Amino acid sequence: GADPAVGAALTTSPDVDMVTFTGSTPTGRAIMAAASGTLKKVFLELGGKSAAIVLDDADFNTAAMFSAFSMVTHAGQGCALTSRLLVPKKHKDELVELVKNNFGLVRYGDPTAAGTYMGPLISEKQRDKVDGMVKRAVEAGATLVTGGEKVDPGYFYTPTLLADVDPDSEIAQEEVFGPVLVVIAYEDDDDAVRIANNSIYGLSGAVFGSQDRALEVARRIRTGTFSINGGNYFAPDSPFGGYKQSGIGREMGRAGLEEFLESKTYAVVVPEAGGQA
Repeated sequence: GADPAVGAALTTSPDVDMVTFTGSTPTGRAIMAAASGTLKKVFLELGGKSAAIVLDDADFNTAAMFSAFSMVTHAGQGCALTSRLLVPKKHKDELVELVKNNFGLVRYGDPTAAGTYMGPLISEKQRDKVDGMVKRAVEAGATLVTGGEKVDPGYFYTPTLLADVDPDSEIAQEEVFGPVLVVIAYEDDDDAVRIANNSIYGLSGAVFGSQDRALEVARRIRTGTFSINGGNYFAPDSPFGGYKQSGIGREMGRAGLEEFLESKTYAVVVPEAGGQA
């Protein structure tokens, strides 16, 4: 319900054994604190600032298309979307141009109209938040490649690409929840892994490159889910959830069912023959 009192009652009631929540990390922290009074279990699926890594032996066209169109899914309002694009420094300009061209193909507008790929943000308040973060990023030194515009009527925001982004800046560290992709250049694979892990979040991610090398990079990223060369990890039998401040526990798959269970150990004395214990 919209009334915060409902959540407060659920998270503090001794009659509730477990609370599950999908939403922002700050709200997740509040739920965890409230649930501590009764030591109830919590499952939290929270925010993310996932990175897509393009290795220098990747198919750049595929990586650029995936990165662009996944970022505008739900107008960027998805916790697991790869909102950081890590690219080899020597190929940065080429990949930025490819992503820009793909963003130019995104048709936004009435979600019920044929051919529309991206709808609006959920509210004017959210659009203003996204626009404010983009403006602050540019003021801090990022390059606005394309987008960064409000479109009316409705709460539309054009697909936005920022380059030359500082990995430690607000736009690279905080969840935007809008159609904004930031490009960060890296030196080598070790540097890419370091930048990808430089986050309080660890929900998802992606890597593009030759399979063995991509798998090696994927194993080193601290996230709960990971896509390799466009692979889809989201399925009813695949556990989903995050590391670090992206959450606690897993949903879906066997692990998702076990979140709602508790084990019990029985110790039984078995009578011996003749009725003697």
